[in-house]
Amino acid sequence: MIKNKNLMRALLSVVLLMCTFTFAENSLAQQRKRAQTSMKFLSTSNFANASGMASAVTAMEGGVWTQFYNPSASAWSTSHFEVTGSVNNWIAGIKYTSAAISLTPLDGKLGVFGIQYTDVNYGELQSTIRANNERGYLDIGLFSPTAYAVGLSYAKSLSDRFAIGANYKRVKQDLGSGVIDFATDGSYLTQGYEATANVVDFGVFYRTGFRSLNFAMVVKNFSPDVRYDSQEHELPLTLKMGISMDLVDLTSIDKKYHSLIVNIDANRPRDYDEQIQIGGQYTFLNTFILRGGYLFPSDEEGFSLGFGIQRESKNSKLLKIDYSYSDFGIFSDVNRLSFQIAL
Repeated sequence: MIKNKNLMRALLSVVLLMCTFTFAENSLAQQRKRAQTSMKFLSTSNFANASGMASAVTAMEGGVWTQFYNPSASAWSTSHFEVTGSVNNWIAGIKYTSAAISLTPLDGKLGVFGIQYTDVNYGELQSTIRANNERGYLDIGLFSPTAYAVGLSYAKSLSDRFAIGANYKRVKQDLGSGVIDFATDGSYLTQGYEATANVVDFGVFYRTGFRSLNFAMVVKNFSPDVRYDSQEHELPLTLKMGISMDLVDLTSIDKKYHSLIVNIDANRPRDYDEQIQIGGQYTFLNTFILRGGYLFPSDEEGFSLGFGIQRESKNSKLLKIDYSYSDFGIFSDVNRLSFQIAL
């Protein structure tokens, strides 16, 4: 009876998610891709372990960090408490800071609960207005745009093979103030441009039963349009499907010493052509980790590389530190550093 109930829940979840995928797919199909969306920071990959594999991690099981990629991927977590954090030195001097925690009470019987936060620092930018002078503009001071996302995450395994997960996020982006007119005394009249939104991610995860082959899907950044002024702006809705497998399972190599996970994601963003992400992770002695990945097509982002180290310690079940490097063509290279502690 229990197995039948779990099967029915799994099937119902698949049907619901496929309906969501179909609705989102139809929405994307009816819209002309305009190569722009608002709150693009929601699409940025900030964690070194994922970014080192070109973020092809939709179907890769993991811990607390998977909240940011596919919330269902942490459903089988055996850790009671996990914490993670990352620093991302993005292009154009933009800096991302992300953190998350997860709790797994009663050995996962209630699911996995999480809290996540991302902060974006765009630095100081020069504000200008048009002017009838040699330069054609006037400097009127500096402004500092900001953005953040804070949310709750939940994942639940409905059986030993099937899991679901979701994020609810409150996001805000403040683009600063702009001059819209002049007062009678010659001073500037300004208007602030900021927007907030409620954003939801949905994900499902399926262990196929063939060795370590996994299949997963996720819808990210599902939200109504936002307004900074009189015009509505779309968020970067993205549909992702992925597969993952440890290729060592196909050999006689001892997995105590070696692991080689290969991930492939199909990515359909609202504001760009369909993309393929390929990533791999080699682990030696369950301690030393090497990663690589590639994304195509892309205007500037290309290959990614990364490494990490993880080990048991006296006070924690797992301590992990990761670094990644991503090539961004004419822009500055991107470096990310992250950590994870599991108890």
